[in-house]
Amino acid sequence: MRKYNPDPAVKKVRYITSIIYLLVLGFIVGGSYLHQQDADTASQTEDADIIWTNTP
Repeated sequence: MRKYNPDPAVKKVRYITSIIYLLVLGFIVGGSYLHQQDADTASQTEDADIIWTNTP
């Protein structure tokens, strides 16, 4: 088993990698959330249009 490497350069690379990972993950989750919100809004707009066109 490998021992922990206390080299400052390794720490810096791991830190930068973890920040990039979090940014990518946030981008994916945020994009999915915004897409879901957009789909819900479009569905509500369609329902409102149907009700509006069916009123006498």
